[in-house]
Amino acid sequence: MATKIIPYEILLEVKDVLGRKIRTTKDYWHKIRTLKHQELRYDIIEVKKTIIDPDEVRASITDETILLFAKRFGKYDILTVAVKVLNGNGFIVTAYQTKKYKKKGKLIWPKQKKQ
Repeated sequence: MATKIIPYEILLEVKDVLGRKIRTTKDYWHKIRTLKHQELRYDIIEVKKTIIDPDEVRASITDETILLFAKRFGKYDILTVAVKVLNGNGFIVTAYQTKKYKKKGKLIWPKQKKQ
């Protein structure tokens, strides 16, 4: 008897500010929220906003295939979403909040100031 393979259930699939398709599954998002970053106060809606309209995007200093999307939410919180990019598409590795922008890694995309 053959077993039926159930495809991963996609939770999020959006185009980032650079035009790449970024996604994550329900299972992986649950892992981020329950195992990696239980302290994370933000949900998938803010992650989506961070990927679509970040304040800045930087290349990771430890892995050139990882981009760090950062966006300020409120006065004291910055949400950073780490995305692994392979073959022109990406998937979320993790998401975390911090109080300061980390100025490490090459700046890939700065948000344009409104005039």
